[in-house]
Amino acid sequence: MQQTLLKPEIYLENEVSNSIYRKSETWSELGISLRLNPNKPSKYLTLVTEESRVEGKKNTERNPKNLRKHLSSIRLSRKLQSGIDTDFYEKITKKFLDDFYPKKCNNPSCEERILDKEISTRPDIIRCSKCHRQQSRLSYTPLMGLKLPLYMFGVVFHESFLQFPKVITATEISKRLGIEYKSALKLKRRFQLFCSDHLPKYKVLTYRALEEEYKGFKLNPDTETDVAPKMGLKPYVSADACVLYSASQRANKGRSRYRYGGLTSSIFLSPKLGGKQVGTLVHGICIQNGPAFFESVSDTKANTIGPLLVEQIPYSVPLFTDSGYPWLYNIYKNHRSVNHSAKSSEARYKLARNRFCKLSVHNQVIEGSFRLLKSSFSSYCYIKPEYSKLYLDEFSFIKTSKFFGLDCITERCFGSQFSWEGRSTGAREATVVRIGQEK
Repeated sequence: MQQTLLKPEIYLENEVSNSIYRKSETWSELGISLRLNPNKPSKYLTLVTEESRVEGKKNTERNPKNLRKHLSSIRLSRKLQSGIDTDFYEKITKKFLDDFYPKKCNNPSCEERILDKEISTRPDIIRCSKCHRQQSRLSYTPLMGLKLPLYMFGVVFHESFLQFPKVITATEISKRLGIEYKSALKLKRRFQLFCSDHLPKYKVLTYRALEEEYKGFKLNPDTETDVAPKMGLKPYVSADACVLYSASQRANKGRSRYRYGGLTSSIFLSPKLGGKQVGTLVHGICIQNGPAFFESVSDTKANTIGPLLVEQIPYSVPLFTDSGYPWLYNIYKNHRSVNHSAKSSEARYKLARNRFCKLSVHNQVIEGSFRLLKSSFSSYCYIKPEYSKLYLDEFSFIKTSKFFGLDCITERCFGSQFSWEGRSTGAREATVVRIGQEK
């Protein structure tokens, strides 16, 4: 006998009628596949055949209103099949605005009462519970002028923390929300601005925690003694520099080192190709099993790196680096370094066996963080040096939030004013990142 094939809609009807499969949702109801049941209302997408394509073309040619109706039904079906809980993510966005950017009533009689009454039909507006004065939730926030629905920023906010250490790219946001790439990139920029705005709060908390942990701490002045008995179970604090997206030898006409020296020479193109900066020089400060801060710098000189260290690390903290920081001994008395280029005393070997760890002194904490940073930033493929600070601030913020949490930096807990007492005045000045060829 010749076997007859059932139509797709019959398969679906048999599946739905089965009591076993009715216990769980179908893939189409979860937004994974299209709906195949022709008995569903017309607002859901159906399989497109050649006959329906020709018939639809005739209808749209005759009446343009049918085309608008057809496009609106497609947009509605895509929203229904996107698999995004819009109410949940809208609540995340509202909580984000209420915690980090609360609005206060401007009416003198209300005495700066925090606005907490919502309007069901206008999610971007909030009003006072006493005088009913309305105010925009998005004004003077990273979401100011947002034309997209509020739940979309909640998706970016939630997924960025959920997927860490994997970063969420603009292309991923575009495909997840079904929006244009430019709109997805702007959502990414808004989240990065929030991270850059609140990252100094984490720096203050880290400074205070280190100051309390290492208050009055002193290592043995003799650098040839083991630091393990003194350190005990205290966390190691390391600092170092690395390069992201360095210029390849092929782009530099076969030369990998031609300008300046060290790491700085690998971030510029050959002069024959314009000599512009294509790579990003990153300086990192990391605490073992704790926060990490990454900054985009122009070079690794003392005048550039020194203010960053003084801003984030108290003078009593034992700082572990490689041999590229010889000037730190005059600032941090507990500074110890390890020589990665140490030569072996035996003629059989070129490098020493203890070039990575000597007398319990190492900087593997920051090296591990750099490995995490490079593997995560490979998802971007490439970022321009002028936008590197935004990306690094975002990565630093999320990594540090895994240690401190978000509740401690909200406006209610931390306050709008935070103290910079105990810091160097020069550390508050922004480090200038040079882009392009120097003259």
